[in-house]
Formats: sequence, structure tokens, C-alpha cells
Amino acid sequence: MVGPEPLREQGAWWQRPPRWVSRFRQDPGTANLRTYASLVEGIVSQRASLRCFTDDELLRRSAGSVSISLDDNDELVSFLGVASEVARRRLGLEPFEVQLLAAVSMLRGRVVDMATGEGKTLVGFLVSAGLAASGRRVHVLSANDYLAGRDAAAGSPLFSAFGLTCAAVVDGMGEPDRAEAYRADVVYATVHQIGFDLLRDRQRLPEVRRLVPGLDAAVVDEIDAVLLDDAMVPLVIAGDADSQSEEASLAQVIAELTDDEHYQVEGDRRSVAFTEAGIARVESALGIDDLYTQEHVELLTAAHVALHAHALVERDVHYLVTDGRVQLVNDARGRVADRQRWPDGLHAAIERKEGLEVTGQAEILDQVLVETVARGYRTLTGMSGTAFEAAERLAEDLDIKTGVIPTHRPCIREDAADRLFVTVEQRDTAAAEAVRAAHDARQPVLIGTGSVADSERFARLLADLGVEARVLNAKNDAAEAEIIARAGEHGAVTVSTQMAGRGVDIQLGPGAAETGGLLVIGLGRYDSARLDRQLRGRSGRQGDPGRSVFYTSLEDDVVTEQLRISDQPRSIAPDGLIGDRKFARVYEHSQRVAEGKLLQLHRTTRSYHTMTDQHRQAILDTRERLLTEPDALDDYLRQVFTDTPDRAGAWAAQRRRLAMEVVLYQLDRAWTDHLNHLAAVREGIHLRVLGRQNPLDEFNRIAGGSFRSLGSDTLAAVRRVLDNAPDDATTLGDLGLRRPSSTWTYMVTDNPFGSEADRVVAYLGNFIKGGRPPSITYT
Repeated sequence: MVGPEPLREQGAWWQRPPRWVSRFRQDPGTANLRTYASLVEGIVSQRASLRCFTDDELLRRSAGSVSISLDDNDELVSFLGVASEVARRRLGLEPFEVQLLAAVSMLRGRVVDMATGEGKTLVGFLVSAGLAASGRRVHVLSANDYLAGRDAAAGSPLFSAFGLTCAAVVDGMGEPDRAEAYRADVVYATVHQIGFDLLRDRQRLPEVRRLVPGLDAAVVDEIDAVLLDDAMVPLVIAGDADSQSEEASLAQVIAELTDDEHYQVEGDRRSVAFTEAGIARVESALGIDDLYTQEHVELLTAAHVALHAHALVERDVHYLVTDGRVQLVNDARGRVADRQRWPDGLHAAIERKEGLEVTGQAEILDQVLVETVARGYRTLTGMSGTAFEAAERLAEDLDIKTGVIPTHRPCIREDAADRLFVTVEQRDTAAAEAVRAAHDARQPVLIGTGSVADSERFARLLADLGVEARVLNAKNDAAEAEIIARAGEHGAVTVSTQMAGRGVDIQLGPGAAETGGLLVIGLGRYDSARLDRQLRGRSGRQGDPGRSVFYTSLEDDVVTEQLRISDQPRSIAPDGLIGDRKFARVYEHSQRVAEGKLLQLHRTTRSYHTMTDQHRQAILDTRERLLTEPDALDDYLRQVFTDTPDRAGAWAAQRRRLAMEVVLYQLDRAWTDHLNHLAAVREGIHLRVLGRQNPLDEFNRIAGGSFRSLGSDTLAAVRRVLDNAPDDATTLGDLGLRRPSSTWTYMVTDNPFGSEADRVVAYLGNFIKGGRPPSITYT
């Protein structure tokens, strides 16, 4: 049997100097975690000494481990020694030395890269217990509700041994249950659940208790998925609003337009534009002389949105239709993006395109980025099987250092070079033949695809070859754990989207190792090499045999959406396999271009939200003082009635509750209007480049000016309402004010029409073409 890898420095002597240089330069991902090896040795020794303790003696020891100082090496070693032995007895899991190294590193503020199957869940238990035992309020941020519920239940025996409580916050819980769960010492939830509840807290009235006590310490499972893939997703709380009837009349008009005659789609399918004939057709159908006049600007925008939905957004690729609802597909994970929707106009356009009932129009009351929620924690740590590739982003975005944990047993998986073909058809034919050959040998196979449609199409191709495959995609993600758990069985064939069961190990069944272990085949590369590594990592866990290979083509989206290849390969086999290495480098370059675009979009989105976040915090500080400080309302009313302090005193003394509701209403109304104003400004701010202005600088100038007047405008609005209030008024309704009759939370896909740079290029291109109607860019 192959033994575990040592924690001390290893490898050939000539490999060590480059690692030392990288660490000296503090390159991302090179944090030297082996400096904690002596602490791990102490933990192992401590654990061995506890082996003879009875359960009662161990429980007394664990009870004495609460209120520890994680900065004290001796107390840290003692706690993890006890926790390791408790885990062995209560969970049936004894931490490996590498898991202990990961726990120590995370408790010292590092992010760790741990290979798939190395036991990150147990590490999360140890780290969460350590933080909670030191007096911190801990949130464990999971990738989805299923993992949050599963891990909270599995870790409870360990936490209870230390007198700690544990709970999960998942979708569908009522407010009383949520409030109780948040009072636990360790709370498992997705960052989306936390963010939504924070948004609800920011809308609360005086008699409503805060749900989330405060953001203290977070342990992020699959940190790259949570804080990179979803970082720029805005979490939204919305209220009901009036629908726009003119948008509904466009659906049928746009559906009757034809490609090339009435609109043109760019070759990369990222933008679409009306032709002159298309505009004339729309104007005729709507009875309008000129759609480009100022009075029809909203209708023009709606027409472009409807065209975007008709021509570019594809069913079973970008969204599914289930139970009469449009459900978005998360590109990075291949799962249904729960509670996620596009901005209302686009979402409604898709619903009309599919002949579904259009969901109620919404007015965004507040929103916050996932990354902003994460930045709210005082302490943040995490782990992932692909944290190394994300190290630079984590260092740049969150100022967190990342280190790589050695595997418990050496990884013997074989990662083969890509097999590059000319066309997608040739690629899939060759991949299907490879799957059939492996299946005939009874080797388990996992095929990773780029979309729901691709997964189902390839499964049909395999069926034509007599190979029955289980399909895992967003349509059946509820069965994810069961499907992935069986993917390593002897002779199993599983076709999956990028979801591929993160958080669930693929264990080899009897006889599977003898066939070569799990074979992972990727159909085309993803936009990020990090996602490719996630797929490869499904094979070769804990020293198991395995193999991975990507079948790619020059027609893959990652190539066609980034590059235009003018020349042809010099060496092409009869089956379409390209032997010219130049084109392998071209493919890799296209993926780097795609990654660069994603990074730039990330940076641009954050830049536009930075000032908004500052404004939001100022409003929230005012709101929180009003709700929690006894004299805050009196001070605010004195600012309202600067010339008549007696009226301020009268409202504070006689109708204090109504005055409070009016102030909170006007603050919330002003913030909603400010947020919507900034959204409108951002839609057209890219055009400032034509005047040689920096769009971001101009956005910040406009946003700052708007916010500076918000305070005085709110005071004036409160004054108007209170001055005109009837003497018998007791509620907002008596004053003619109305809060939304219903509110709901969801995620919205930001930048549905592309980055600022994309829109500038599209606009300039059309301008040069002589004023052709502007295109909508899809990313």
C-alpha cells in the first residue's frame, strides 16, 4: 500500500529552489503551510495520549477546551488534539495529518487548496469548532442548500461534544425557524441565504427583530465557487410594481421577424442588431412613425430586449422551462440557479417567448453583491480543490493568502494531452468511440459537457452506439448526490454538466480500480482552466487510479467566441484529429483570452459598485441608529423642523411611532430611487468615451452628486408628509403612502448586455457603419 505523503518539504533537490523563490516573492498560492508541521506533530501526539481516555473523561476534556485562544500554539494544539479524538469516536473519522495541516492553516487565516476526496468536510468541522470555541460566531458558507443541510447534520455530534450548537439555514424555512437557526454557534448556509436575510433586515421596521445577528467569522467551502464564480451576482430584494403594457405587444412582433432580413446575429452569437427592414417592420406593426424619437426611447429599449431574448438566449443552454417557469442555468456549475432571474424586462421577454404567464414586474428596493456580503465578515477563510488557480484573484479581491495542502496519498491519475479536432461533430464522434471502448472494458466513465443541451445530445449519441448513460444536469439536480455516488461503479457511464457533484466524492466500486479507475472525458474546455481542473479532480481521489482527457475542437465556444482563425492546420488525420501543435497553443490562448475577459468584467462590475456600497452603508447607519438608539429619532426630527423645534417635539412625544414609520419610509424610498437612478445612468455611461471621458469617473461623479442631495431631499420629503398629516392619521395608509404589498428576493444576472468595453465597441462599430441601429451584446 502506498503511504501518505510527508508534511515536510519533498521533491527532487532541483525542484526546491524555484518553490523557495516563489515563496520569497510571495507569489499567489505559494504560502508555505509546512511551517505548521510542528504543530501538526504536536496534535498527533496529543491525540495519541487521549486514546486511553473514557468517553466521559474525553467529554470533560472537550468542555474545558471552550474559550480557547487560537493565537496560542499550545491551546490550538490541545484543542485540535481533543477534536481529532472526538471526531474519531463520534463521527468515525480520524483526521489525517494533511487534514490537520489544513485546519491549522485555516485557523491561522489562510485559504487552502485541497485535492478532491481529501476530506474537506471534516476539515470544515474542525475549523468551525475551533473558531466557535474561541468565542466567534461562525457561518459555514456552502455551495448549495443540500450541502448546508447535510454537513450541519453530520457535524452536530462533534460540535455538541464541545457544548456548541449547530444549525442550517436553507430555502423554505419560515422566519421563526430562521431566527432560531441564526442563534446557533455554527450556522451552515449558502452566501445567498445570508445575503437575502441581510437585505430583509435592512427593510425591517421597529417591531421586527433582526434575523442575522452580525457577520463575524466565515468558513467558505468551495471558496472559488462561492467568491469568484458568484462574486459579482447581485442579490436583490424587490417589491411589486406596475407592469409595462407596451412590452407585451412586442412579443408577437419580434417572434415574426426573420434572421438576416429583419435582424443580423454576429458570428460569435454575442450580439444582434435590427436591420433597417426590421426597424421598419416593428414601426409598422406598432403604428409608430419613428421608433428613435425621444418619446419612444423606452419602447426602443424594450424592442432590443425582446430581440435579444428571441435571437440569442437559448432554451436548455441558458435556461430551462420547468413547471411553467423559466429557470436560469448557472454557467459555471451547470445547475439551476435557484431564485435567479435576469433583469425584469429580459426575464419577461423570455417568458413571453415561451408562451408562459409573465411574472409580476418588480421594483428593486435594494441589492448587494455576493462579494460585498463576503467582505462584511471580520474573519474569512476557506478551502477548495482549485484554490491554487484562484489564488491571485483571492489575494487581489480579499487580501487572503493561499497555500497548497499535499495529498494524503500521491495522486497517480494520468492527465492526458487534449485531443483536438477540426469540428464539433468529429470531436464528439471520437469521444463517443472512446467511451464505448472504455465501457466495453467495464471502466467507469464520467463525461463533462458545457450545457444541458450538450449533455442530452451526447447521451443520445452514446445510446446510438449501444451505451446507456446516466445524465446529470440542471433538469435532475435533485438526484445529484445519488448519480455521482454511483459514477465510480464498475462499467458506469455518466454524462454531466459542470455541476459534476462538487461536495460529493466519487468512490470506485468493486473491480473498477482494476479497469484503470474512473475515466474523465471533457467535451471542450470551459472558459476557465480552473473549471477544467475541477472536472479532472473527480478522478484519482485518495491515490485511486484514474485518467482524464479533453476532446476539443476549433468549433468549441471557447475558441469561436474569442478568436477568428484564418489559416488551416497542416496536419489533419482522416477522423479530423489535428496533429499541428500550433493549433493546440491557439486553443490554449483562446481560453486565456476568455479568462481575461471574465476577470475584467469582475473588476469593472466591482468598480461600479464600490461607491454604491459606500452610499448604502451610510443609509444603513442612519437607519440602524433610528431603530436602536432612543434619541436618534428626536435628533432626526429636529433636522426636519429646524425652524419649528416645537413641532419636532410634538411629533416625537405624541405620534412617535407614525413619525418613525414616515422617516423609515422616506429613507427607503430615497434609497430605492437613488439605486434605480444609478442603474439608468450606468446603462448609458459607456457613451461618455465618445467625449474622451472616463466612464467610471463620470459614473462616480454623477453618483456622488446624486447622493449628496439625497439627505436633504429626504428631510424635505419627511417634512412635507408630516406637515400635511391629518390629526387622526395613525398609519402610512392614512398619509397616502404605501409600502410594497409583497416583497421577494432573487439573484439577477449583472451585465446581461455585456461589459462596458463590449458596449463601447458595439456602439462605435455601429456608429462607423453609418448610424445603423445599435446592437445588444450578450455575454
